[in-house]
Amino acid sequence: MRSTVTVFAALVAASLVATPVVISASNAFATPDHSEAVTMPAAVTPIDVVTVPAPAPAETCTRKVRVVYAGYAGDTCRR
Repeated sequence: MRSTVTVFAALVAASLVATPVVISASNAFATPDHSEAVTMPAAVTPIDVVTVPAPAPAETCTRKVRVVYAGYAGDTCRR
């Protein structure tokens, strides 16, 4: 039992010591001090922006309604 607790404590202590070392090493490899990026001018094409009025929608009947009573109008569109 004591050997298991000792091994666990040793692993915890080793991980606490090793974590900052590993993180600093990975940061040192990830961010180089010099930059080899080449900047190139981007080609810019001017675009004319013109407002265009929306076309007026044509009135269409999607469903015909049958009139049952004689006093009403003929077939009409229901909206």
